[in-house]
Amino acid sequence: MQRVGGDRVRRRLVAATGGVSAAPLLVLFALNLVDEFDRVAFGVLSPEIRDTFGLSDSGIVAVGSIAGVTSLLAALPIGVLADRVRRVRLAAVGAATWGGFTILTALSPSTAVLTVARMGAGIGRIVNEPVHASLLTDFYPPTHHPRVFAMHRLANPIGLGSALVVGLLATFFDWRWVFASLCIPTFLLLPFLLRLREPARGESIDRAAALAADGRARSGFLEARRVLFAIATLRRLWVGLPVVGIALITLPQLISLFFERVYGYGPTGRGMVTFLSGVGIVIGLGLGQRLATRALVAGRPERLATYDGSAILAIGVALLGLVLSPWAPLSAAFYLLAGIGVGCYQPNYFSLVALVSPARVRAQAYAWAILWLGVGAFAAPLLAGLGESAGYRVAIGTLAATLVAGGAVATTARRTVRADAEAARADFVQT
Repeated sequence: MQRVGGDRVRRRLVAATGGVSAAPLLVLFALNLVDEFDRVAFGVLSPEIRDTFGLSDSGIVAVGSIAGVTSLLAALPIGVLADRVRRVRLAAVGAATWGGFTILTALSPSTAVLTVARMGAGIGRIVNEPVHASLLTDFYPPTHHPRVFAMHRLANPIGLGSALVVGLLATFFDWRWVFASLCIPTFLLLPFLLRLREPARGESIDRAAALAADGRARSGFLEARRVLFAIATLRRLWVGLPVVGIALITLPQLISLFFERVYGYGPTGRGMVTFLSGVGIVIGLGLGQRLATRALVAGRPERLATYDGSAILAIGVALLGLVLSPWAPLSAAFYLLAGIGVGCYQPNYFSLVALVSPARVRAQAYAWAILWLGVGAFAAPLLAGLGESAGYRVAIGTLAATLVAGGAVATTARRTVRADAEAARADFVQT
């Protein structure tokens, strides 16, 4: 029975990777999983941390937002580095950084130190976004990118499952002890990460050409910016990203405060709600990768933009249902539906960016997107303040409306996908 299960896992990995070694995907998946523990714990335990430092709701959300904005602003310099240095080593530096600052979070004696600790942990974690994505696009063939990204991003909702454990542990132990235990898996994974080879940029398209180009001078920041901002598909996707940033960065905190204030949920109940969102993301990832894979196999890459924008719009609709619901179980069910939208969005988005971005500046393409996500985080304290003054139904409802608008804009990128993808491939051949 165990052998049958192992064979099934191997078949799924082969289907996802196209027969290429699954080791890079598995190691990066594991790191993406453990980096969720710290983020999830801060969201679930926000009320306890708030009370320890004597903060208001808007105060604890501000700590998370400052950390989020700082890490997102760091994404662009990290993306520039990722297009110029060995990305495997850069990923290891990021992992060690977030592990160390997670320890500092547990030891924080003041709000100032807590804020610095959250900033450091966030900067370490944000390395994963441009660096992991860039590595995966070079390790695996383009037609398998949706499945590869879906599997890699599956770590995020599985990591949300740690909310149950975090909530349970916090029932018996101080939140500081919970945080202190979260860095251990990260340091155990570092040796496996450092054993991965460094792929040539663009080798999944043409290995010989990629190896020939790898020794040439890298594009400077200004040149990379010029190239990326000329891509119409990226510009349209970026318009909707600030509101997506609020949803991805601050929504877990807002939802935790919503269920505490509106329904009186404690840490275990809030952990269960977060877990349900993770279940939704798993479902959405499966749906999203199937849609994206079919689009690429059928030679219809423009559908990636349609699916991407529709998923963002669906998140907004689900959140509207959450705030309009008069019952806690129904609100939790709508949060699960929002999770499906978050999951469906990701394989389409990451595959689309890989498709339309030249290989030589691809890490910066992912990094610019993260920067635009960070713009939305500036509005998070305002939403928390709105939640305190007018109620969290109003605050989250406002966010939902902006997500609907942002998703509608993202769908318009379908008009330019094919031309931009052809231009990206031509850029690689000419480089």
